[in-house]
Amino acid sequence: MKDQNTSPGDAEELLRLLSRAERLEALPRTGWQVCGVERPESIAAHVHGVMVVALWLADHHPEPKPDVERVMRIALVHDLSEAMLTDLPRPVKQLIGKDAVDRAEDRAADRILAAVPAWRQAFDEYRQGQTLEARIVKVADRIQMLAKALEYRQQRRGDVERFFDDHDTFDDRGIPLARAVFDALRTRYEERRWFDAHFD
Repeated sequence: MKDQNTSPGDAEELLRLLSRAERLEALPRTGWQVCGVERPESIAAHVHGVMVVALWLADHHPEPKPDVERVMRIALVHDLSEAMLTDLPRPVKQLIGKDAVDRAEDRAADRILAAVPAWRQAFDEYRQGQTLEARIVKVADRIQMLAKALEYRQQRRGDVERFFDDHDTFDDRGIPLARAVFDALRTRYEERRWFDAHFD
């Protein structure tokens, strides 16, 4: 039976959103390229990793429990503006300034998420980084990045040491489990250990 609340226009809006979101699969995380990593992960692969980490942190968070659906919504959309802007590496962002980057990201998010205001709100929530759910995604973003840096170092792909020199990267934002994960990442960095690349 056809859903009386869904119009052909709604279906077109979904397909347009999907066509934009799927660009993230082809777009690389350019920060890795700046570090000399050839064929780095895509933005879509990064988002998937962030969602895995964010869900784990949310499920293991003590009381008060976060809203897991909101955590997943924020994680899904947190880099969606890059479907139009691409992943701007840190040197570029520093050159053009935070205000200009924020304005561009807002314009991209407005266009991509015009038909889904709840997702647009989640994008803003991530940027503001104040709610428990947004803070979980913020630290998940950093955890995924550091884990990927350890993987690339083990594979001898590029110079990723700089990611461990920035103390701000290890800000746990008041998420208790994040502190333990950051400590574990730091230990593996110092001991030059990561997991073997086989199907275990």
